[in-house]
Amino acid sequence: MTSSSWLPLNLATVCVGKHRLDNARRGGFTTVELFGVLLIITVLIWMLLPAVQAAREQARRTSCANNLMQIGLGVQVYHEAFAQFPVQLSGTDGNVVAGKDNDRRLSIFVGLLPFLGHNAAWDEIHTTRDIDDSFYYSMGMDSSDWDFEELIEEEDGEGQASDESPQPWVAGGPEPFVETYEPWQWEFSLYRCPSDPGMGRPSFGRTNYAACFGDGMMAADSGPFKEVNGVFVYDETLAEQTDAAMRGVFVPRVVTRLNDVTDGLSNTILLGEMATDLGDRDNRTNPIAGPGLELRDHPNWARDHAKLIDPQRPRFWAVEEVSSELGLASDAGRGFRWADGMPLYSGFNTILPPNREITLQQNHDDSWGVLTASSRHQSGVHVCFADGSVRFITDSIDAGDTRRSSVYPGSPNPAGSKSPYGLWGALGTRSSSELNPLPPRP
Repeated sequence: MTSSSWLPLNLATVCVGKHRLDNARRGGFTTVELFGVLLIITVLIWMLLPAVQAAREQARRTSCANNLMQIGLGVQVYHEAFAQFPVQLSGTDGNVVAGKDNDRRLSIFVGLLPFLGHNAAWDEIHTTRDIDDSFYYSMGMDSSDWDFEELIEEEDGEGQASDESPQPWVAGGPEPFVETYEPWQWEFSLYRCPSDPGMGRPSFGRTNYAACFGDGMMAADSGPFKEVNGVFVYDETLAEQTDAAMRGVFVPRVVTRLNDVTDGLSNTILLGEMATDLGDRDNRTNPIAGPGLELRDHPNWARDHAKLIDPQRPRFWAVEEVSSELGLASDAGRGFRWADGMPLYSGFNTILPPNREITLQQNHDDSWGVLTASSRHQSGVHVCFADGSVRFITDSIDAGDTRRSSVYPGSPNPAGSKSPYGLWGALGTRSSSELNPLPPRP
């Protein structure tokens, strides 16, 4: 073969080899290309994450609204069965011995159990447990863990056996703050908002829903009855306070009916949301002790005293300023006891707008106070009206002048007057002749 014939073949071979080598080099990603792809993926995730979180929160809000609607329907079915609404602060009395009755302190959520599909829980609470199982049950232990003879025959100082034995729980349960009574520790998903992360100790079974007392505060912890030697008796002074101040659908220890709601079922709040306490000094869920009776004339007391609220975090208390016994009590949080009918645990009033601070009149948990609705949703709360409808109320709802006196006997705003707290206050009253509907949904 001549050199002229060999040269083109050799050149062609070299060109093909170079082409293959270039293709091999271009087969992978460079470092710059790889980081560019990762950057694009990160940006897309960053853009999509808020949308995913918003969709999840919307689903939780929908579930919360459905829970509240179910409870509202349960209240209506209860009314159909008994021709009255369930009573807040109800139950048994007549005994001065702790645990032998519940001091008429139960919330409406106990009576609603069989109307919400929890018949087994209702039957458990209203069953008197025998000695063979009630004591072990209260201690959270099985009977095989104990020597029964040792439990019922204890040696006294003189060496004689005692016939005293553990007493069983009475029908209806003990006081709702008795820690060893297991049903009070149960939680029901229907009473919980999916957006609220609160769970576990130091609370009992929690609830995110509360009964509406209206635009007043006095007598919310008692109604027209006071306790005398273990029995609740009618008291004229408390009755006057109750008639004047408790203007909502639910009146403590008093029977109310549909025909008492003369302002219109669709214009009157029945139930509402409340966030439960997380132990983080949130002023919506961690109560402080107020100035006593002055609170009824100055509902905005906590906010007007600027030192009580953390200026850097306005939704939290300034820790050093609220170190009272109540403020430091870890087990006295909003919504901590679903079965307890005291306002702190299962009630609210329509004085301050939603998601504002809560203040009790006295330095203990069984006290009336300024306790508005609250939630873990953004910018508002769900409420259920007496007709069963559920609406979302924003924090910016017209709440009138929150520095005006509440309604009570002798108040500048006497019984029967218009609510001093604007549309929010009017929606909480059942018969104040204020037919102020909410604006239509957008």
